[in-house]
Amino acid sequence: GGANVSLNGGQSWSGQRNQPTAEIYRLTVDNQYPYRVYGAQQDNSTISVPSRGQGGVVEDWFSVGGCESGHIAVDPRDPDIVYAGCYGGAISRVNRKTREYRPILVYPQLQLGQAPRDLKYRFQWNAPIRISPHDPTRLYHTSQVVHFSQDEGHDWQEISPDLTRNDKSKQDYAGQPITHDSTGVEVYGVVFAFEESPHQPGLLWAGSDDGLVHVSQDGGQNWKNITPSQMPEWATVNTIELSAHAPGRAFLAVHRYRMDDFRPYVFRTNDYGNSWDLLTDGSNGIPENHFVRVVREDPDRQGLLYAGTEYGLYVSWDDGAHWQSLQLNLPVTPVTDLAVHHKDLVVATQGRAFWILDDLTPLQEMSEQTAEQPVHLFRPRAAYRGNAGEGTLNYFLKEPPEKGIALEILDGSDQVVASFEGKPKEDGEEDEEEFDFFGRGAPQLPVKAGLNRFAWNLRLDRLEIPKGVIIWGTRAGARILPGSYKARLKIGDKSWEQPLEVLQDPRSTVSLDDLRQQYDLLGEIRGEIEKLYRGLSRMREVRSQVKELVARLEKAGHTDDELNESAQQIQEKISEIEEQLTQPKSKSSQDALNFPPMLDNQLITLYGYVLGSDFRPTQGAHERLGDLRRELDPLLAQVDTLLEQDLSSFNEDVRRKDVGPVLIGN
Repeated sequence: GGANVSLNGGQSWSGQRNQPTAEIYRLTVDNQYPYRVYGAQQDNSTISVPSRGQGGVVEDWFSVGGCESGHIAVDPRDPDIVYAGCYGGAISRVNRKTREYRPILVYPQLQLGQAPRDLKYRFQWNAPIRISPHDPTRLYHTSQVVHFSQDEGHDWQEISPDLTRNDKSKQDYAGQPITHDSTGVEVYGVVFAFEESPHQPGLLWAGSDDGLVHVSQDGGQNWKNITPSQMPEWATVNTIELSAHAPGRAFLAVHRYRMDDFRPYVFRTNDYGNSWDLLTDGSNGIPENHFVRVVREDPDRQGLLYAGTEYGLYVSWDDGAHWQSLQLNLPVTPVTDLAVHHKDLVVATQGRAFWILDDLTPLQEMSEQTAEQPVHLFRPRAAYRGNAGEGTLNYFLKEPPEKGIALEILDGSDQVVASFEGKPKEDGEEDEEEFDFFGRGAPQLPVKAGLNRFAWNLRLDRLEIPKGVIIWGTRAGARILPGSYKARLKIGDKSWEQPLEVLQDPRSTVSLDDLRQQYDLLGEIRGEIEKLYRGLSRMREVRSQVKELVARLEKAGHTDDELNESAQQIQEKISEIEEQLTQPKSKSSQDALNFPPMLDNQLITLYGYVLGSDFRPTQGAHERLGDLRRELDPLLAQVDTLLEQDLSSFNEDVRRKDVGPVLIGN
């Protein structure tokens, strides 16, 4: 559960929620968005945590029945219905929505304190629980035999003989003759790994903790021993991985460390177990003393394998011929289980809780040819639009370009909706980001040799606020609409493109038409803000040039009262308009409490209101925009008059003195 820490000799202690120390036995995931991760924690409860939460708040965590040791299975139709195991063959069926709890043991016999040989069913501490991938009402549980329920665990039947060696000499009291500590973890001679094929109903695979592997192709009526000939005696079949790519293709993760054999054992079959290949020899990447607990095959790329060992994580791109470390920032810790889900790699550890390697698309696409290219933009996985949504862009740089890179996001009309830049960092230099009072600014693209990853928040570019203008409100860009986009990586005059699909958050109830109305209104408001600041910037540039020009003329002795008065009138008119467009008295964001907000801040407030959440804009929002336009348009007309008439007259006076006039930018 964690450690309590004292920094003052025991006078006070911390809580236990200050380090992720959970020892997870197995993991499972559901199909929600964001998906949740489930596992049983040694000496603690079962737990469910979101894969993407609100800053990891504990309120997002909950127990799902069962106890510290068992497997967990989630109903694919309803993630509120969870089956969770415990020792002694206990299973609970929990409906979190209705708070109903139902024990569904195969055979309610108290296992504690008994020798396994005296039990009717030898249920191990860590007995598999599986829901059929073809029928969610069908449930499997294993002791020394495979148990099957067709009614969600109410009634059970045996569908196999004893699939173990059933050596009674290894079914005595635990710890005897000193002590009889029989809790269930010591039960031996059990079906320790079990799976039903995702391709074929009734194609069942079972592995025991005493070194046997069986398969049935008829729902358990007949079983065939397919134990690999290379597998050492008494080895434990810890995990069976059934390939998503072919029904006869499977992998075994086998360990034998309890007999002082720490070698890694990963086996593969492509013919239903008629023949097996050993994919680990201690010299092809996984060290000879890193025993393996789990192996998974990537469902999107056949032959891309992930292995969890006693000391960390490994990957193979060539179907197990070669392995290499995938440790990255994962602590050196036993990896007890893995799941490849939604293009993430979910990791369970023994002592460091859950970890997730987000977005496997670079690993799925990586090849020797990719690594040889100077630049490669990987095809991104689909992104989900929502509060926690982001699009992950991955690119490979053999060498970081000196002048940096640019990344653009283009919509279906090839219009740039967001753009980012990045330059190589000097040694020790950290990434720079601009910040405003209400949120983070535009991040810089990482630019380093090797793989680079950039998370785009699925928003348009931020509002550009003129330097010196203080606002109370957001500068965030609007969330883009669901649809088809492109990512374009640019280096010099070369570019690389990949399609990017943006999907709606499946939890959302808002219609696409409502989102489009929101998006369009935000675009209108943004247009008014940009017009306002464009006029403001032009006036400020004129004021600066007029002031500088008059100063130069005075220094040269070319000024006169008429010219000075004309300059003064222009500056006064600029200030008069400026003070209605923005609040020049504000020097910090808190000054919004001291001085009235002017038109720019009123528009930005309306922008933030419409941006705040996904819904069809209210009538009040449309009315407010109309009112603000009626205030803004006359002021912008005054700006045009000032620049077209007053400034023209001033420039004509300047020309008579044979001095260059004030120039206006577009």
